[in-house]
Amino acid sequence: MSSNSQSDQLALITCSYGPDLDRCKRLCESVDRFVDSIYEHVLIVPKRDLKKFLTLANERRRVVSVESVVPDSFIQIPFSNKWWLGAWGFPTRGWVMQQITKLSAGFSTKAKTLMFVDSDLQFIRQLDLSLIEQSGRTRLHSIPGDMDYGVHLKWHAKAGELLGCDTAYAGSDYVGQLITWDRETLMAMLRDISRETATHWTRAIARSLTVSEYILYGMYVTRVLGIDRSNHYETSKDLCHCCWDSEAAKAVSNGTAKVDPSAIAVLIQSNLSFTTDEEAELIEKASNISNAKVGA
Repeated sequence: MSSNSQSDQLALITCSYGPDLDRCKRLCESVDRFVDSIYEHVLIVPKRDLKKFLTLANERRRVVSVESVVPDSFIQIPFSNKWWLGAWGFPTRGWVMQQITKLSAGFSTKAKTLMFVDSDLQFIRQLDLSLIEQSGRTRLHSIPGDMDYGVHLKWHAKAGELLGCDTAYAGSDYVGQLITWDRETLMAMLRDISRETATHWTRAIARSLTVSEYILYGMYVTRVLGIDRSNHYETSKDLCHCCWDSEAAKAVSNGTAKVDPSAIAVLIQSNLSFTTDEEAELIEKASNISNAKVGA
């Protein structure tokens, strides 16, 4: 921890890289405005981008490298953001490496609860711990019956394979924003994957063509542990208003979007090709829509 005054209850985890520096800077500004400074914020970036991101460090925010956090040896292939190379010579897609980095978050902090905060997201309202904790249990984002098709089925199958449990659709989708994990549960899952696959968990996942860290964790909690015996409670309530496509962004722009008045953050998908100013304007409009509903 960077300060004795910080709480071990919660850490915000942001995995980012050079091209998202400006977005991450806006995210950090919103964190410092809307998230109590007793909760630390950890930025995890490739070593090649570390110097750029160190400018965002402060008393509550640490910037560390992927290479120092992931408990295995990976190097980023020069002149590429899309490929990494493991010490055993196996190439790993950048997207899969991002999953490995998030799964390594427990090695970057001792906080009880981890909240994943993507760099293309901004907070628009105060984060209250009661939104993610109930009677000592941590929120597990779970939407029953959702996304039971396409690539999500492959993610469920891969998770079942890694965990040694049923590979069929688990009955819920666990993918979203501001996802929260229990650190103790995460570390137990990694040990179980290593035991089940008879190899270090990083390598088992690095060899995967496709994998979802959120579905992997969600299935571990619900299928391996059982929700009643876990440190979690399930909820389908989303904490973030997400613009995944241009239609959703257009609805925000023209004021027709249905932004939940309880949303504490807004996400503008980074691959929608908006300029920095356009993204900032969309987030402000979404915030205004949400605030107007609160005051209605």
